[in-house]
Amino acid sequence: MRIHTRKVVAMRFIFMSEGETPPGHTHEHRYRELVDEVLLAEEVGFDAFGTSEQHVAIGTATTSAPEVLYPYLMALTSRIRFVHLVTLLPTRINHALRVAERLATEDILSNGRVELGVGRGNTTLALRAFEVSPTENKAQQIEGLEVIRRALHNDVFSFVGEHYKIPPRSLVPRGIQTPYPPIHMATGSPESVRTAAELGVGAIVGGFYLGFEFLENMLRIYDDARDGATHTYPVQAQKLVAVGGGMHCAETRDEAVKWARSLTESVALSTDAYQRLSKLSDDYQYMGAVKHLDFNDERYMFEDSSGFIVGDPDDCVAQVQRFADLGADSLVMRIDGLPHRELMKSIELFGKYVIPKFKNPRAVVRTPAAVLDDIRAARPAHYAEVEAFESAQKETTGNSVEVGEAR
Repeated sequence: MRIHTRKVVAMRFIFMSEGETPPGHTHEHRYRELVDEVLLAEEVGFDAFGTSEQHVAIGTATTSAPEVLYPYLMALTSRIRFVHLVTLLPTRINHALRVAERLATEDILSNGRVELGVGRGNTTLALRAFEVSPTENKAQQIEGLEVIRRALHNDVFSFVGEHYKIPPRSLVPRGIQTPYPPIHMATGSPESVRTAAELGVGAIVGGFYLGFEFLENMLRIYDDARDGATHTYPVQAQKLVAVGGGMHCAETRDEAVKWARSLTESVALSTDAYQRLSKLSDDYQYMGAVKHLDFNDERYMFEDSSGFIVGDPDDCVAQVQRFADLGADSLVMRIDGLPHRELMKSIELFGKYVIPKFKNPRAVVRTPAAVLDDIRAARPAHYAEVEAFESAQKETTGNSVEVGEAR
């Protein structure tokens, strides 16, 4: 009997938090809560933890120094990986060679559990604070990425470009992962996702709430461009889909939606920065598409925007499957912006009841009713096989008797 089951994709689940701290609390207390959340995420099966590099942010993020936070967490964990989501590569914020040095050091300290995501910045608060030109930071990111890859990949490297001129040098220290830790690039437009694919690095896609059709198109562009490109470095092609609005898993759908409603306020605040950036440079013009969205449209936000996973465990399984069917390799889920106890419950429920459905579905215990249904469905084919077997045996036995009598 052939049993038809839905294709299960080997999906990576990445817990993302930006340490969002509500008024009246302290950053110290929120960071200690975040440590507990990461430890629980490792325990219940999340593959990785990641946070963004956010500077002088207001209201939504406090994680200005992931390179300091990660080594502390690395010492407390043994399995979960750490992904920079993302490290900013404008030269006034991070010199690319310093990024390579820090990454190699983290690689050693984590025993090969670190990955790098790179970006150019998506808030005017940060760009203006560091005096970064929004018309130049895209080129700085591309040059910086090349510097990082040369430094990690080559024993002796150098670089000459518009923003970097580095004479022959050798990176110290050397990391563990071969050829080097996985590298991903933040991509918000068809042009940027194509660039990531052609460079042979992973693409971090999503965060613009423009729907599943837009997301599917971005993933298709990535696959086509990657397959058609000639690559200088080993290809590290992964498609990380960012569920930036938030994931909240609760015991009931109503409870999950009740808590998730407050997350749309953070989304509206962060995307307001996109609109401002879209007016400052042609390189950011695509961000203006969010101005047409209605963040009060609960049905669209939670069901069709591709920016949320909200519901009970069964709802979450169905929503993750929707991303898997599009070809996502990893889901980067922002689990933040709610009281710590609710975040812990959400992480635990998702780890216990959702992740196993995609990691090891055969190990998931099903209801007795479901097992009995499959048993009943399998009976006709089984007894038909038994009848055919017994018929064949009788025929064989009869032939043997006839041969014996002939002798």
